[in-house]
Amino acid sequence: MMLALALVVASCSTDVDLYAEPKDIPIVYGVLNSDADTNFIKITHALYASDDPLQTALNPAESNYPGKLDVRLTEYINGDSVRQIILDTITLHNKPSGYFYAPDQKMYYTTEPLGHNTANELYGYRLTVVLPNRVLSAYTDMVGSSAFRIQSLGVNFSPEYFGVSQSFLFHPAVNASIYDFDLAFTFKEQRTPDSDSIQRTMKWHIGTYYEQDLVHHVVHDMYNFKYRPENFWYHLEEFIGGDTCIQGLTRMLSDQAALVIITAGSRTLQDYMLYSNVVSQEHPSDYAFSNIEGAIGVFASKMTRSQHVGLGGTTMPRLIADPRWGFKFSGGVDP
Repeated sequence: MMLALALVVASCSTDVDLYAEPKDIPIVYGVLNSDADTNFIKITHALYASDDPLQTALNPAESNYPGKLDVRLTEYINGDSVRQIILDTITLHNKPSGYFYAPDQKMYYTTEPLGHNTANELYGYRLTVVLPNRVLSAYTDMVGSSAFRIQSLGVNFSPEYFGVSQSFLFHPAVNASIYDFDLAFTFKEQRTPDSDSIQRTMKWHIGTYYEQDLVHHVVHDMYNFKYRPENFWYHLEEFIGGDTCIQGLTRMLSDQAALVIITAGSRTLQDYMLYSNVVSQEHPSDYAFSNIEGAIGVFASKMTRSQHVGLGGTTMPRLIADPRWGFKFSGGVDP
């Protein structure tokens, strides 16, 4: 997802004086998804160093709590506590390098299936983290249900609609406050007639929309988000290099080369994305949004729906007709 992050001087209250213990400012990040096979929670210290903080950030010993903490989820159905899930630890080995330590990353996780909202049962989870000197706590309602699904069967990027926003319909998600819309455009590329083809995917973040805005544009109990057809061509030209098509190169398209992806997020996730992405070692609570009691961070939920859709109108003919790009129609669903 590419939800925009904005730095705003704001903070939800916590129950701990963060200034008193500058070397022990807990940071928790967890976004639950009932459709996921595995759900992860990241628990670290805030970075504090008298020398170079960037060097400290590259040292996992300065970020991780030693050993294994008592981390658990309490499951609620319609407000009633029904079970507890104990999280285990795992080390992920594929984190890209950057400001913080990599490639290994310590995470807390569970493979227990999380509750899926229905018409009669709404699920929520309370996270509890027991530290040596305090207990952290946070709660989230779960987003989505089986009713959250895509309705439209195609997208239309025809040139005759340039300058006119097009609509895409979907059924909304329970407890969702923010939606991310993305499109993945996939084709196979063959550099020479006797070479193997490779699959390439252009990813286009169409936009982020709020529930409070979408609710004013309901069509038969469905929401619709708008996209501009000309933006597809702009991103595609940038992705494949415009008119720099290599001699003999062929790009093969299927019937449903486009995949629409809609991610619904909770109100807490919306607030986190809007109001905080920085922890300041001088005044951490001034800059960090948090819904974690006793820590900085976020505990929220999301759900994602995706569907292959057709290329409507004159989109496919235009792709094939432009000799610069070398597109050909291969038929079927998989290019």
